[in-house]
Amino acid sequence: DDPSPDPQELLDRVVALMRDSADFTINDQIRGARIPLLKLRYKGTIDVDLSFQNVVPLKNTQLLRSYVSFGFKVRDVGVLVKLWAEAAGVLGATKGFLSAYSFTLMVVYFLQVEPAIRLPVLPTATFKGEVGVPAAVQAMTW
Repeated sequence: DDPSPDPQELLDRVVALMRDSADFTINDQIRGARIPLLKLRYKGTIDVDLSFQNVVPLKNTQLLRSYVSFGFKVRDVGVLVKLWAEAAGVLGATKGFLSAYSFTLMVVYFLQVEPAIRLPVLPTATFKGEVGVPAAVQAMTW
């Protein structure tokens, strides 16, 4: 017998908590997906996607955190492209467009292949979804 709660049940619980929160607003609830997703906004400024019982995004987050560790310009260009895509109406996998993560990977690729920039290529096997930047990445320079 699996003791973990059903993802839909978790979503219901979190939605109830968020409705009582002054800091979070609920932008959308994606219940029909294989993994339910709650789209939130924190203090009116930061968009947050919250998924349930899905650890795959942890590796993606660690990868992006590692690229940002080379310098805030990596983050700034990624945010700029995401804001552009949102303003142009071409952001969002649920709408048939690329996800913010996909746009961010394109930014990373551009920064890697642009001769004037040459952001290092990180070995993806290094990322296990743990908190922080892996030691192998910390040892790299740019």
